[in-house]
Amino acid sequence: MFYRIGNLVIRSPYSIRKPKTGEDCLVLKASRSFPPAHPSTKAALTLLHRLEIKKDARILDIGCGSGILGLAAALKNGGTALCCDIWIEAIRASKHNSALNQMEDRVKFFLGSIDAVSGKFNLILANLQAPTHMEMFDHYRRLLPLKGDLLVVSGFDDAHAASIEKELVQRGFIVVEQVKMYGTTAALIPESSYIWMGFGLKRISSDQ
Repeated sequence: MFYRIGNLVIRSPYSIRKPKTGEDCLVLKASRSFPPAHPSTKAALTLLHRLEIKKDARILDIGCGSGILGLAAALKNGGTALCCDIWIEAIRASKHNSALNQMEDRVKFFLGSIDAVSGKFNLILANLQAPTHMEMFDHYRRLLPLKGDLLVVSGFDDAHAASIEKELVQRGFIVVEQVKMYGTTAALIPESSYIWMGFGLKRISSDQ
């Protein structure tokens, strides 16, 4: 595995290819967790590259999988990230990748549901399937309470994009960036387009 998103290189520890001088690099070992080279992951990383994230932002990665999004965000802005997942294998993989990149002091991990996460964050990353996003809308609003807070959502196809955008707009967000990634495998059902979508959103109102 080896690919670039902007100035960020994602590579396997076994890749013979190396980053160029001046590029940031994350070394990731995939386990049975969500694959770090999936098109929806690349969509989220593209959005992360485009968004202006304030220095030392508090970051939350929901459904962290390999930990790639939380690690990439913390690497970009020097902030701290909390990565959560309900699957123990994902937490183990994320912890291992944190150690590979010597980021244990900046990235923490939580095994469990988002219901148990509290506090305020400046950036949430969520690469999840559409039905799971539907259950998260109020959590996004709860955990990103301030005007200017950022949200990156991906993991759904274009058939669900309009409804997801509508729900988030109703909760005080606006889409500022949009990404499409085309899948390389056959659709699971005939009516699925398999165009992966991602939105970068910003809170335009505050709950406080």
